[in-house]
Amino acid sequence: MAAPTQVMLRNELAQQPLRKPDPTRIRTVVVDDSPTFLQVACELLELDPAIDLVARAGKGGEAIEIVMKLKPDMVLMDVNMPYLDGLTLAWFFAHRFPSARVVLMSTDESPELREACEEAGAFDFVHKENFRQEFGTVMQRFCAAS
Repeated sequence: MAAPTQVMLRNELAQQPLRKPDPTRIRTVVVDDSPTFLQVACELLELDPAIDLVARAGKGGEAIEIVMKLKPDMVLMDVNMPYLDGLTLAWFFAHRFPSARVVLMSTDESPELREACEEAGAFDFVHKENFRQEFGTVMQRFCAAS
């Protein structure tokens, strides 16, 4: 049985002291229905000095609530989630919150999926199995576009 999903805002993340918000850092939200991948991705992002991990969620509905409240710079989100999938949310965020650039992730790296991500308005795509390697390139693109 999977652990219940909880929205975790900055003050609930890990057991690290709160940092004062830094406007030079990329305010990021991570959304994935896999608790294991969510944890690993968040741990990796917390090591990046350019990232300010402000929230994490395990469901699409939670992502909408968080983005509306926190207005992050980046939403790193799984494509395949129940109820509200990443493609639908990418389209929604691109139209309602265009300043929150969406980076979609999946274990599927087919050209068709990449095209669907682009058509949905995603800023970029990361193959989950190569997350560490590909996310660095995404960050370079993100910073160049800002």
